[in-house]
Amino acid sequence: MTGSLKRKSQALDSQTSETIKMARFSASPPPIESLPNDLLIEILAKVAASSFTDLVHAKLATKKFLEASSHNYIFQHASLENFHKLLWNNSKEFWSFVEKCNNNGNPETLYQKGMLEFFTHCREASGMAYLKLSAQKGYPDACYVYGIILYATSMEDEGVKFLKICEAKLGFKLAECRRRVKEFVYYLWVKNKIYVLENDSSDRRGCESVIKNCCKKNVRRNGWDWNDEDDYYGEHTCEACKWNGEVLRFCNMLRTGSYDIMEGDL
Repeated sequence: MTGSLKRKSQALDSQTSETIKMARFSASPPPIESLPNDLLIEILAKVAASSFTDLVHAKLATKKFLEASSHNYIFQHASLENFHKLLWNNSKEFWSFVEKCNNNGNPETLYQKGMLEFFTHCREASGMAYLKLSAQKGYPDACYVYGIILYATSMEDEGVKFLKICEAKLGFKLAECRRRVKEFVYYLWVKNKIYVLENDSSDRRGCESVIKNCCKKNVRRNGWDWNDEDDYYGEHTCEACKWNGEVLRFCNMLRTGSYDIMEGDL
């Protein structure tokens, strides 16, 4: 009887040992955690570029994910496409994340911070510095806004340089950029507006057409908003009239929320 109990006990111990081994095997880290750290960082950077929320969830998944997510490369590539909806978020974690992105030269967050500084906080020097950093990295929306501001403040040549960079990066299509800028401005409390006064028009670039008012005849009169086609100015509109019109429309958008302008403004 004693021998029988002993054999049963040994069998139970053996079974328990196998169960523990299986549990350990099943608790082994998932395949993605076995990836080299550099590759894991690259994956998390792509997650961050797609969604800030998904990155937050990834950080909570495992300790290795949390450690990898603090790499500077990830902050350089993170995207805050819903930043405009989080502008008045008082979360220290969120703003700490934004600052880390800025400190690592993230062009998108540099642009967003520049817009907030310039148009809402009325800190023009700081706002322009952020916009310039983003524009120099080739971020289209920053090139557009920075170029517009320069042009409106009588730095036409420098402004046109960045506006052309924006145009080239978008394949000479500006409608999507206009829509994004307008949408972002909608969520800002715009305290600082820029203007191009009528009596300053002589300081702007003059019409390059040899035929008087030729360019104005090529401009459609029914306004311009984000869903208008990109060749709004017409194929015969000169560069000077094109950028003068672009600046006027941007200034109008800041005042009224619409890019539309009246015929007399052109």
